[in-house]
Amino acid sequence: MASIIGLTGGIASGKSTVAAMLRDRGAAVVDADQLAREIVLPGQPALAELVARFGADIVRADGTLDRPALAAKAFADPEARRDLDRITHPRIAAAAAAAIAAAARAGAPVVFYEAALLVENGLHRGLAGTIVVAVSPEVQAARLARRDGLTDEQIAARLAAQLPLADKLAAATWVVDNRGDRAALTAEVDALWHRLEDRFGPLVAAPRGEHVLVTGAPDPLALELCRELRRTAPSAELTVLVGAAAAEATAATLAPLGHVAIVTGDVAAMDLGLATAEYRALLAAVTTIHHVAPACPQPSGLLPYRTAVVEGTRGVLELAAEAPRLRRLIHWSPVDVVGGTIGRVAEAPLPAPPITTTGEARAAYQAEALAVAAMARLPITIVRVGHIVDGPIGERRTALALFRLVARRAAALQLPLPGDGAGPLHIVRADFAIAAAALLGAEPRAAGRVFHLVDPEPPSVRAALDHAAALAGRPPLRGALPRSLTQAILRTPGLDRVATLPTALLALVASRAHLATVETCALLGDAGLRCPRFFTWIDPVLAPLATRPPPAPLDDTLDPLV
Repeated sequence: MASIIGLTGGIASGKSTVAAMLRDRGAAVVDADQLAREIVLPGQPALAELVARFGADIVRADGTLDRPALAAKAFADPEARRDLDRITHPRIAAAAAAAIAAAARAGAPVVFYEAALLVENGLHRGLAGTIVVAVSPEVQAARLARRDGLTDEQIAARLAAQLPLADKLAAATWVVDNRGDRAALTAEVDALWHRLEDRFGPLVAAPRGEHVLVTGAPDPLALELCRELRRTAPSAELTVLVGAAAAEATAATLAPLGHVAIVTGDVAAMDLGLATAEYRALLAAVTTIHHVAPACPQPSGLLPYRTAVVEGTRGVLELAAEAPRLRRLIHWSPVDVVGGTIGRVAEAPLPAPPITTTGEARAAYQAEALAVAAMARLPITIVRVGHIVDGPIGERRTALALFRLVARRAAALQLPLPGDGAGPLHIVRADFAIAAAALLGAEPRAAGRVFHLVDPEPPSVRAALDHAAALAGRPPLRGALPRSLTQAILRTPGLDRVATLPTALLALVASRAHLATVETCALLGDAGLRCPRFFTWIDPVLAPLATRPPPAPLDDTLDPLV
């Protein structure tokens, strides 16, 4: 629990200079004056109330508050001053409470609250102590004339409106004498710092390292991401959110990485399904979140998968909004998020909901839309990831099912191609996708942007499938059929023993969306990372498909990254 110390002083006493010195030493300082400026920004309710009370001439042409004009009216008589306080003080108090709580959650052992009217409003009561910056009225008047260019009458009105220095000193726990020069004030603050440390201990939290939260486990994609994060950030603390049924196995899998905390929860539940203490500890610690959204089914089974994806994203965004140390949230979307879009898809939020072809695509879009909306207030990076088909992850990815069907069919079986096959096949190697997402999560330039982790020169569907057929010694696919007719043919008895095709794959084959990669390639290229081209790596992945026994059918509703 942080100790809260008040910092106050009369106008032009130098309290803001003292606050800056404390801040330079690493202390957490909440500035009531700054909060007062924020609550009267254009569009804020307080500004509208001030205009109603003091007139439209307190607002400049650009819509911002003319503070000198307001001050001239508010300090004119006691009633006007009371009205100003009535409108602004409750809002400042609420904003200050939130800022102090955020600093405490971030680990500050002591929070300094700088407020000119701390004693006048009785806010010093209940604090751990109060610092008063003291200076004579004559020095205040000279500084006001020099700093603000006020007349003698204006200065007298300002000073008369404030509590006498003697009353503030009576409430002081510590006094900083600011009658001298800058060097003298520095010595005063140094002495104060030592006195406070003697009483409260360290005033600054010990430096804290990176703390990364990964969702999506036990999906292999999330587990491989943890391995990559450990490789690139060996000292970072990793927290992995996983359902209760998979917690033990996930812990055993990730144990060799070290510094990994397995927390049992549910992204779609309130507070991610964590106990209050766990959730608050995570809030205070987390600096980076990798939300592998498509790999986050509802562990409890109480919600449909599609609902869980959206609600899970909402829950992660709520965590991010309250995390004081958050540096980045990386939202993973499957490439299916573009749905039935035709033509070039920019590296940017989708301008309108796409014509989606599957429930998974609709859920992906809804989840991504939540992340896009939060970009205005949070440091979010969105990565749209192609269909992963290689490596230990790819072994269970159903994107292989289409290649498997082509490679294992009887030589005499002439399968038609679903659609005309002219669209791009957006598949990608797992190691590239994971390395790219980890890199973008640490890249300051990636905040607030969308990236496509796909082959910048993807093969057409027909070229990729013909290559798979040739590698297996099978004839190429002939002709083209509408998707509905293709589904009927794929229900032919016996084909299900060769491969089971999720409906998401049919949408993939029929896709005509071309994903732009110029900005993605440029940023990743600066770090020496490039997406490998399809034909340079796919053969070792496809070669075993012609000979291996067919795998058990896969449930595409639990594996939408394909």
